[in-house]
Amino acid sequence: MRAYLEVARKSFLSNLVFRTEYFAGLLGAIVTIFVNISIWRAIYDEEGTLDHLQFSMTVTYVILALSLFHIFTMDEYVIEKKIKSGLITSDLLRPISFRLYTFSYHLGGLVYRIILLLLPTLLFYTVVYKILPPFSWFMFCIFLISIMLGYLVMYSLNFIIWVSAFWFYKTFSLITIKETAVMVLSGAVIPLWYFPEWLVDYIKLTPFDTIFFIPISIYLGQMPAGEMWQSLMKQVLWLLFLTVAGHFLWKRASYKLVVQGG
Repeated sequence: MRAYLEVARKSFLSNLVFRTEYFAGLLGAIVTIFVNISIWRAIYDEEGTLDHLQFSMTVTYVILALSLFHIFTMDEYVIEKKIKSGLITSDLLRPISFRLYTFSYHLGGLVYRIILLLLPTLLFYTVVYKILPPFSWFMFCIFLISIMLGYLVMYSLNFIIWVSAFWFYKTFSLITIKETAVMVLSGAVIPLWYFPEWLVDYIKLTPFDTIFFIPISIYLGQMPAGEMWQSLMKQVLWLLFLTVAGHFLWKRASYKLVVQGG
């Protein structure tokens, strides 16, 4: 365990070195949210209300969703680069789990973005737009649990795409498709409240709504108690499924590497 904590610590510290990249990322997050809020403001000014939802609720949703989307950013080519450089072989020879090593590496980056990206962004927009507080302290605690599950679902989904680099020379196309699907179907840009009901029914058959939409709906109190517990269970089930699928693919990939390496 100490080795993985050290990996996370070094990942956190390495992110601190690139200060220019940090300020660019912070500015990018603030501008992206501002542009989206401006679009929603224009829609509300013309329509008055949307599905009986107040503008402040939509603004809070957009700020939370896009802020979380930015901190959930991961090194999409972490495994592909190791395969192309040949470093994957030395990583597999280490007396630690490569999967846990990769997770610890991204966990360090996540902590960095929470402290230095998420908190300043939320503070800025709390002053500018008066973000709504959580529906209740109980809902806030459930929200924290749900958002942790959402991150793990996102990571597990990403890991499956990353491991596909063992079979595909380049994973750019797969990653682009996945990123687009997550951005649209998870409610990161447009809350699923505004999607056609028939489309939402199909989206709920996928893991995408478990990443952002479910946690933020809980935060805003837009989910009945019974449905909330079902949604949390759905997050857990998708996490288990994607973790098992990723474990299976990793075993196949490791076997493929050993056979080719002789």
